Amino acid sequence: MLNRLANEQSPYLQQHANNPVDWYPWCEEAFNRSRQEQKPIFLSIGYSTCHWCHVMEHESFAHQKIASVLNEHFVSVKVDREERPDVDRVYMAFVQATTGSGGWPMSVWLTPALKPFFGGTYFPPDSRWGRPGFPDILNEIASRWETNREELEQSAEAIMERLRETKVTALSGSGSSESTRSTPTVDALSVAVEQYAQAFDTRYGGFGDAPKFPRPAELLFLLRESARSGESTPCRIAVNTLEAMASGGMRDHIGGGFHRYSVDAAWRVPHFEKMLYDQAQLIMAYLE
Repeated sequence: MLNRLANEQSPYLQQHANNPVDWYPWCEEAFNRSRQEQKPIFLSIGYSTCHWCHVMEHESFAHQKIASVLNEHFVSVKVDREERPDVDRVYMAFVQATTGSGGWPMSVWLTPALKPFFGGTYFPPDSRWGRPGFPDILNEIASRWETNREELEQSAEAIMERLRETKVTALSGSGSSESTRSTPTVDALSVAVEQYAQAFDTRYGGFGDAPKFPRPAELLFLLRESARSGESTPCRIAVNTLEAMASGGMRDHIGGGFHRYSVDAAWRVPHFEKMLYDQAQLIMAYLE
Protein backbone atom coordinates (compact mmCIF):
# COMPACT_ATOMS: atom_id res chain seq x y z
CA MET A 1 0.00 0.00 0.00
CA LEU A 2 1.41 3.38 -1.03
CA ASN A 3 1.43 6.41 1.27
CA ARG A 4 1.19 10.11 0.36
CA LEU A 5 4.80 10.29 -0.82
CA ALA A 6 3.93 8.32 -3.96
CA ASN A 7 2.63 11.54 -5.50
CA GLU A 8 5.79 13.55 -4.80
CA GLN A 9 8.36 14.47 -7.46
CA SER A 10 11.40 13.97 -5.22
CA PRO A 11 13.13 10.60 -5.81
CA TYR A 12 14.06 10.53 -2.12
CA LEU A 13 10.44 10.91 -1.01
CA GLN A 14 9.30 8.33 -3.54
CA GLN A 15 11.80 5.87 -2.05
CA HIS A 16 9.64 5.95 1.10
CA ALA A 17 6.29 5.60 -0.66
CA ASN A 18 5.99 1.92 0.28
CA ASN A 19 6.75 2.43 3.96
CA PRO A 20 4.00 1.53 6.44
CA VAL A 21 4.68 4.94 8.02
CA ASP A 22 1.84 7.39 7.34
CA TRP A 23 4.22 9.92 5.82
CA TYR A 24 3.34 13.48 4.84
CA PRO A 25 5.52 15.76 2.74
CA TRP A 26 6.28 19.21 4.22
CA CYS A 27 2.80 20.72 3.86
CA GLU A 28 -0.05 22.53 5.58
CA GLU A 29 -2.11 19.36 5.71
CA ALA A 30 0.43 17.80 8.06
CA PHE A 31 0.71 20.93 10.20
CA ASN A 32 -3.06 21.26 10.48
CA ARG A 33 -3.43 17.65 11.56
CA SER A 34 -0.74 18.12 14.19
CA ARG A 35 -2.55 21.17 15.57
CA GLN A 36 -6.01 19.57 15.46
CA GLU A 37 -4.95 16.30 17.09
CA GLN A 38 -2.32 17.95 19.32
CA LYS A 39 0.30 15.42 18.27
CA PRO A 40 3.99 16.25 17.95
CA ILE A 41 5.57 16.09 14.51
CA PHE A 42 8.34 13.64 13.71
CA LEU A 43 10.43 15.29 11.00
CA SER A 44 12.87 13.12 9.03
CA ILE A 45 15.22 14.86 6.58
CA GLY A 46 17.60 13.16 4.16
CA TYR A 47 18.47 12.79 0.49
CA SER A 48 18.45 10.05 -2.13
CA THR A 49 22.19 9.16 -2.13
CA CYS A 50 22.62 9.21 1.67
CA HIS A 51 23.80 5.77 2.85
CA TRP A 52 22.58 6.01 6.45
CA CYS A 53 19.25 7.42 5.27
CA HIS A 54 18.70 4.15 3.42
CA VAL A 55 19.88 2.15 6.42
CA MET A 56 17.37 3.85 8.73
CA GLU A 57 14.63 3.45 6.14
CA HIS A 58 15.29 -0.30 5.89
CA GLU A 59 15.74 -0.85 9.63
CA SER A 60 12.97 1.35 11.02
CA PHE A 61 10.64 3.04 8.53
CA ALA A 62 9.93 -0.21 6.65
CA HIS A 63 9.33 -2.02 9.96
CA GLN A 64 5.61 -2.46 10.70
CA LYS A 65 5.92 -2.40 14.50
CA ILE A 66 7.99 0.81 14.53
CA ALA A 67 5.69 2.38 11.94
CA SER A 68 2.72 1.62 14.20
CA VAL A 69 4.29 3.64 17.03
CA LEU A 70 4.95 6.57 14.68
CA ASN A 71 1.43 6.44 13.27
CA GLU A 72 -0.22 6.31 16.68
CA HIS A 73 1.69 9.04 18.47
CA PHE A 74 3.13 11.39 15.81
CA VAL A 75 2.44 13.16 12.55
CA SER A 76 5.37 11.99 10.42
CA VAL A 77 6.85 14.35 7.83
CA LYS A 78 9.54 13.40 5.33
CA VAL A 79 11.70 16.11 3.68
CA ASP A 80 14.28 15.93 0.90
CA ARG A 81 17.06 18.31 1.92
CA GLU A 82 17.95 18.90 -1.73
CA GLU A 83 14.37 19.94 -2.48
CA ARG A 84 13.86 22.02 0.70
CA PRO A 85 17.25 23.37 1.84
CA ASP A 86 15.43 26.13 3.74
CA VAL A 87 13.73 23.61 6.01
CA ASP A 88 16.92 21.59 6.38
CA ARG A 89 18.98 24.68 7.29
CA VAL A 90 16.77 25.74 10.18
CA TYR A 91 16.42 22.35 11.82
CA MET A 92 20.06 21.46 11.23
CA ALA A 93 20.96 24.59 13.17
CA PHE A 94 18.84 23.23 16.03
CA VAL A 95 20.42 19.76 15.94
CA GLN A 96 23.94 21.16 15.79
CA ALA A 97 23.23 23.60 18.62
CA THR A 98 21.75 20.94 20.91
CA THR A 99 23.92 17.91 20.11
CA GLY A 100 27.21 19.44 18.96
CA SER A 101 27.06 17.75 15.56
CA GLY A 102 24.74 17.17 12.63
CA GLY A 103 24.19 15.04 9.57
CA TRP A 104 21.68 12.93 7.73
CA PRO A 105 19.32 11.30 8.19
CA MET A 106 18.24 14.08 10.51
CA SER A 107 15.52 13.21 13.02
CA VAL A 108 13.72 16.07 14.79
CA TRP A 109 10.62 16.18 16.95
CA LEU A 110 8.51 19.37 16.76
CA THR A 111 5.59 20.89 18.58
CA PRO A 112 2.45 21.61 16.49
CA ALA A 113 3.87 25.16 16.19
CA LEU A 114 6.88 23.64 14.32
CA LYS A 115 9.28 24.38 17.18
CA PRO A 116 11.85 21.63 17.77
CA PHE A 117 12.33 20.13 21.21
CA PHE A 118 14.45 17.02 20.52
CA GLY A 119 16.66 15.91 17.66
CA GLY A 120 19.53 13.85 16.37
CA THR A 121 20.65 12.03 13.25
CA TYR A 122 20.62 8.27 12.65
CA PHE A 123 19.07 6.09 15.34
CA PRO A 124 19.41 2.26 15.18
CA PRO A 125 16.35 0.02 15.57
CA ASP A 126 17.65 -1.07 18.98
CA SER A 127 20.22 0.25 21.44
CA ARG A 128 23.77 -0.15 20.11
CA TRP A 129 27.06 1.76 19.75
CA GLY A 130 26.07 3.94 22.67
CA ARG A 131 22.98 5.15 20.79
CA PRO A 132 19.45 4.56 22.10
CA GLY A 133 17.14 2.51 19.92
CA PHE A 134 14.68 4.43 17.74
CA PRO A 135 11.56 2.72 19.22
CA ASP A 136 12.80 3.53 22.74
CA ILE A 137 13.12 7.20 21.80
CA LEU A 138 9.67 7.24 20.19
CA ASN A 139 8.01 5.70 23.24
CA GLU A 140 9.84 8.01 25.65
CA ILE A 141 8.91 11.14 23.70
CA ALA A 142 5.30 9.98 23.34
CA SER A 143 5.13 9.39 27.09
CA ARG A 144 6.61 12.77 27.94
CA TRP A 145 4.30 14.52 25.48
CA GLU A 146 1.34 12.90 27.16
CA THR A 147 2.42 13.61 30.75
CA ASN A 148 4.61 16.71 30.55
CA ARG A 149 3.77 18.53 27.32
CA GLU A 150 4.07 22.00 28.81
CA GLU A 151 7.70 21.41 29.76
CA LEU A 152 8.55 20.24 26.23
CA GLU A 153 6.82 23.26 24.71
CA GLN A 154 8.67 25.61 27.07
CA SER A 155 11.94 23.89 26.19
CA ALA A 156 11.20 24.33 22.47
CA GLU A 157 10.45 28.02 22.96
CA ALA A 158 13.64 28.57 24.96
CA ILE A 159 15.74 26.81 22.31
CA MET A 160 14.19 28.84 19.51
CA GLU A 161 14.88 32.03 21.40
CA ARG A 162 18.55 31.09 21.70
CA LEU A 163 18.67 30.32 17.99
CA ARG A 164 17.08 33.68 17.21
CA GLU A 165 19.81 35.32 19.23
CA THR A 166 22.33 33.71 16.89
CA LYS A 167 20.32 35.09 13.97
CA VAL A 168 18.63 31.84 12.98
CA THR A 169 14.87 32.31 12.69
CA ALA A 170 12.11 29.75 13.02
CA LEU A 171 10.03 28.55 10.10
CA SER A 172 6.53 29.88 9.69
CA GLY A 173 3.64 27.51 9.16
CA SER A 174 3.87 27.96 5.40
CA GLY A 175 7.39 26.60 5.37
CA SER A 176 9.10 29.88 4.56
CA SER A 177 12.09 31.34 6.37
CA GLU A 178 13.66 34.72 6.70
CA SER A 179 16.95 36.08 7.95
CA THR A 180 17.61 38.86 10.39
CA ARG A 181 21.13 39.40 9.08
CA SER A 182 22.08 42.76 7.60
CA THR A 183 23.82 43.02 4.23
CA PRO A 184 27.59 42.69 4.74
CA THR A 185 30.03 45.28 3.42
CA VAL A 186 33.12 44.56 1.31
CA ASP A 187 35.17 44.34 4.52
CA ALA A 188 33.47 41.03 5.21
CA LEU A 189 35.41 39.49 2.30
CA SER A 190 38.80 40.06 3.91
CA VAL A 191 37.46 38.89 7.28
CA ALA A 192 36.25 35.67 5.64
CA VAL A 193 39.66 35.10 4.05
CA GLU A 194 41.31 35.49 7.46
CA GLN A 195 38.96 32.93 8.93
CA TYR A 196 39.70 30.44 6.15
CA ALA A 197 43.42 31.04 6.58
CA GLN A 198 43.15 30.27 10.31
CA ALA A 199 41.24 27.03 9.62
CA PHE A 200 43.51 25.98 6.73
CA ASP A 201 45.43 22.71 7.21
CA THR A 202 48.93 23.67 6.09
CA ARG A 203 50.04 20.02 6.03
CA TYR A 204 47.28 18.29 4.08
CA GLY A 205 45.20 21.13 2.65
CA GLY A 206 41.53 21.70 3.32
CA PHE A 207 40.07 23.12 6.50
CA GLY A 208 40.14 21.73 10.00
CA ASP A 209 40.47 18.07 10.86
CA ALA A 210 38.60 14.98 9.72
CA PRO A 211 36.16 14.54 8.13
CA LYS A 212 37.03 16.82 5.21
CA PHE A 213 34.51 17.89 2.60
CA PRO A 214 35.35 19.32 -0.84
CA ARG A 215 33.55 22.66 -0.19
CA PRO A 216 33.89 23.85 -3.83
CA ALA A 217 31.83 27.03 -3.36
CA GLU A 218 34.25 28.21 -0.68
CA LEU A 219 37.27 27.39 -2.85
CA LEU A 220 35.69 29.37 -5.69
CA PHE A 221 35.23 32.27 -3.29
CA LEU A 222 38.93 32.16 -2.35
CA LEU A 223 40.04 32.06 -5.98
CA ARG A 224 37.83 34.99 -6.91
CA GLU A 225 38.73 36.98 -3.83
CA SER A 226 42.41 36.55 -4.71
CA ALA A 227 41.71 37.92 -8.19
CA ARG A 228 39.70 40.82 -6.73
CA SER A 229 42.14 41.84 -4.02
CA GLY A 230 45.45 40.86 -5.61
CA GLU A 231 46.38 38.95 -2.44
CA SER A 232 48.10 35.59 -2.97
CA THR A 233 46.99 33.87 0.25
CA PRO A 234 43.42 32.93 -0.73
CA CYS A 235 44.62 31.57 -4.09
CA ARG A 236 47.36 29.51 -2.41
CA ILE A 237 44.89 28.03 0.07
CA ALA A 238 42.45 27.06 -2.70
CA VAL A 239 45.06 25.64 -5.06
CA ASN A 240 46.78 23.59 -2.35
CA THR A 241 43.43 22.14 -1.33
CA LEU A 242 42.37 21.33 -4.89
CA GLU A 243 45.71 19.62 -5.58
CA ALA A 244 45.49 17.61 -2.36
CA MET A 245 41.98 16.43 -3.18
CA ALA A 246 42.94 15.50 -6.74
CA SER A 247 45.90 13.38 -5.65
CA GLY A 248 44.19 11.75 -2.66
CA GLY A 249 41.75 8.91 -2.14
CA MET A 250 38.64 11.08 -2.16
CA ARG A 251 39.05 11.31 -5.93
CA ASP A 252 37.96 8.18 -7.79
CA HIS A 253 41.05 7.61 -9.95
CA ILE A 254 39.40 4.68 -11.76
CA GLY A 255 35.74 5.60 -12.14
CA GLY A 256 36.17 9.36 -12.21
CA GLY A 257 34.72 12.11 -10.07
CA PHE A 258 34.99 12.77 -6.35
CA HIS A 259 33.47 10.95 -3.43
CA ARG A 260 31.39 12.86 -0.85
CA TYR A 261 34.20 13.52 1.62
CA SER A 262 37.35 12.14 3.19
CA VAL A 263 36.93 10.42 6.54
CA ASP A 264 40.53 11.24 7.46
CA ALA A 265 42.48 14.52 7.47
CA ALA A 266 44.93 13.46 4.72
CA TRP A 267 42.29 12.85 2.00
CA ARG A 268 43.17 9.12 1.87
CA VAL A 269 39.98 7.30 2.88
CA PRO A 270 36.78 8.30 1.05
CA HIS A 271 33.16 8.14 2.11
CA PHE A 272 32.02 6.32 -1.00
CA GLU A 273 28.82 8.05 -2.08
CA LYS A 274 29.09 10.64 -4.86
CA MET A 275 26.99 13.80 -5.17
CA LEU A 276 26.18 15.19 -8.61
CA TYR A 277 26.25 18.78 -7.35
CA ASP A 278 29.75 18.22 -5.93
CA GLN A 279 30.98 17.15 -9.35
CA ALA A 280 29.36 20.18 -11.03
CA GLN A 281 30.85 22.69 -8.59
CA LEU A 282 34.26 21.02 -8.48
CA ILE A 283 34.48 21.21 -12.27
CA MET A 284 34.07 24.98 -11.97
CA ALA A 285 36.68 25.24 -9.22
CA TYR A 286 39.28 23.15 -11.09
CA LEU A 287 38.68 25.02 -14.35
CA GLU A 288 39.08 28.34 -12.59
